[in-house]
Amino acid sequence: MSSTNSVFAVPAPIRKFFALFPLHTYPAPENPYSKQITKPTLWIQPPRKLELDGQDYFSHDVECLKWQAYLSLRGITDFDVRWDMAEEAGVGGHLPTLQLPSGKLLSTLRIPMWADTVQNSPIDPLEGYKDAEARDESRAWVSLLEGAVHSELEIANPKEHTLATVLSDGPRRALESIVHPPPAPLSGISTPFPPSGVQIPSYPVHLKYRKAIQSLSDRLGTDEWLLGS
Repeated sequence: MSSTNSVFAVPAPIRKFFALFPLHTYPAPENPYSKQITKPTLWIQPPRKLELDGQDYFSHDVECLKWQAYLSLRGITDFDVRWDMAEEAGVGGHLPTLQLPSGKLLSTLRIPMWADTVQNSPIDPLEGYKDAEARDESRAWVSLLEGAVHSELEIANPKEHTLATVLSDGPRRALESIVHPPPAPLSGISTPFPPSGVQIPSYPVHLKYRKAIQSLSDRLGTDEWLLGS
């Protein structure tokens, strides 16, 4: 055994060199997913201005702010918000995302179903509207707001892009996904390179936005309560 140890012993110069790079063991970093919460928590983009008194909870992101308003309008006020999560941490690679006390994460597509469960709401084919005509008209207005108005707000409040987000292939909600018709790529049509980037002209988006706001103003001006809802 002694002869074996002498044969495979690390030479002194190598041990001295390795001593310059000692190995240290550090505690594992805190996992944000495992953070214990006591109530549903909506992950959002941070507010535009962080007030010292902590009263500004309204996200600067249009999509996040929309779902904050949705929960409030549904009468669900017992929930928290946090904005220390990266967008890639959300379901589908974007925010907002709702985290339940059980640790389960919900995308925005599942938030309405969760709200119905919380409020014990029965399945209503009219979705709370007085009739099918009002429901269909509401869906048309939502489609207009999600398209023309949302596109304008995204252009007016562009998101910051870092080198990591530009090089990342992960899923993300892009402006071109809500612009109608979808814009053509900057390259890849007449070149051997794959399509990349988009060129979104701002004037048509501004024009559609103005028409949408004018139409919505005219509609709101004719009813005391929009769509009788």
